[in-house]
Amino acid sequence: MQIPESDTEKQEDSITKETYGESPEEPLGMKILIRGQEDELLTDITESLKEQVTAEIAPDIKEEQRPERKKRTGLKVFLGTLAVISLVIVLLLITPYGRGILFNAISGYAYGKMVHDDSSNTLQEGNINPVSVVTTVPAMSPTPEVNTVAQEEKDTVNILLLGEEAIDSGSAKGRTDIMMIATLDKKTNSIKLTSLMRDMLVQIPGFRDNKLNTAYEYGGVPLLYETLTANFGIHLDGYMLVGFEAFEDIIDSLGGVTINLTQKEADYLNTTNYISKEEYRHVVAGSQKLNGNQALGYCRVRYVATGDHELNDFGRTSRQRIVLNAIYEKYKTKSLPELALIANSILPDITTDLTKEKFTEYLKEVSEIKGKSLETLRIPADNAYDVGTVRGMSVLIPDMKENKELLQSFINETEEKK
Repeated sequence: MQIPESDTEKQEDSITKETYGESPEEPLGMKILIRGQEDELLTDITESLKEQVTAEIAPDIKEEQRPERKKRTGLKVFLGTLAVISLVIVLLLITPYGRGILFNAISGYAYGKMVHDDSSNTLQEGNINPVSVVTTVPAMSPTPEVNTVAQEEKDTVNILLLGEEAIDSGSAKGRTDIMMIATLDKKTNSIKLTSLMRDMLVQIPGFRDNKLNTAYEYGGVPLLYETLTANFGIHLDGYMLVGFEAFEDIIDSLGGVTINLTQKEADYLNTTNYISKEEYRHVVAGSQKLNGNQALGYCRVRYVATGDHELNDFGRTSRQRIVLNAIYEKYKTKSLPELALIANSILPDITTDLTKEKFTEYLKEVSEIKGKSLETLRIPADNAYDVGTVRGMSVLIPDMKENKELLQSFINETEEKK
């Protein structure tokens, strides 16, 4: 039907609504990009995208200025805008070229939100005597020399994951009660997770032998790096540290994690303050979804055996691996835009010494690993440690030679070796 030029603008709007509807169905990608235009995250990402698209695509377009075409109808503006938006979505979400631009923009935004450590930390001064002393219980085998770093594997990336417990520490550093090495194996396209037990007796360069988790308290990440290198001869490519409150936020942002509790674990969590908020002390035996506060309480339990009958710090590190694996499984179900929205609220609570280039490189590689489960290891390993007492402390005394070999073999193992 043709509309005479004398028809009112109201009639033209009526035809537009009849033809296209009040709210035309938009593609999913468009909804993701358009829905939060006023949101800080997507605003910043949009600006980053604009810069990268301008740099990558710079067509020289000269618009014709014809008097008879200066006047455009609302319909033409709508169709033109829709076409441009559709084209951008196709470029960004469908083509490899566009996905690359989108990924770089999002990773750049994420990196900018984190706290950056320029590795200028210095060892803390304290009353601890900086000398090495003989322990009251001898180690099962000699500790490796300081300069025994294994040759760095180009196909292996090791990131130290740290959870800091700083309750009642004031302005001083807390202790790293969660210490894990996340290994990205580029050859096998897999991720490996090694738990380091906090009560393990190690040599701390410049200080007396002590539990592993005291290294961070004495000298921050630099001393922890040096301690792990001295005892296990491994190369670390960077670290990421979160406080326990941020750990809760990460899980809540993912919508919780699914954990299987024994009856004893459920009873213990419901009757103690491990779940710090009383309103959440209603967990049950069996598989269920735990929120951040509940999952953190589960991670910290020491005095109840796990389903595999592990107690004390063994049980705690086992639970930490279970929760991190649950986070990993939940992450695999999320799209890149969803992960960007989730990360927006938790990134300011993460501290890292990675450069922007390395962060983007590792993030891209990890985002492409979605089909495999995590491989896990615990150090010290079973039958490779003893239990003893040093200066009144109950500690785990590892067989350093055996544990070093196990750790290096696990990190550098490839499919060909299997």
